[in-house]
Amino acid sequence: MEIAADKVTVTREIDAGLETIEVDLPAVITVDLRLNEPRYVKLPDIMKAKKKPLDVTSFEALGVSPAVFLKTVKTEPPAQRQKGVMVKDVTELVDVLKKKGLIS
Repeated sequence: MEIAADKVTVTREIDAGLETIEVDLPAVITVDLRLNEPRYVKLPDIMKAKKKPLDVTSFEALGVSPAVFLKTVKTEPPAQRQKGVMVKDVTELVDVLKKKGLIS
């Protein structure tokens, strides 16, 4: 990915290979899971990290006020899922989908 002025040039992976596209900013760009290889931390490194001091900074030192900007109006559980239907073969599946109006 290369950012230049008001455009971004991105190379993406497609079935046929790689495709390079140019997008105007602002833009939303997502990445694939294979972008970075995960690092596995070794036990000695974990023990060293536990001993290091932790720097704590206050909100005032950063010039930020800890205010709540979101208000939860209500929460409710998701709707119950309908019971599934077992079919014997493809033709029966097509018939069931037609009766429900999902295909024509």
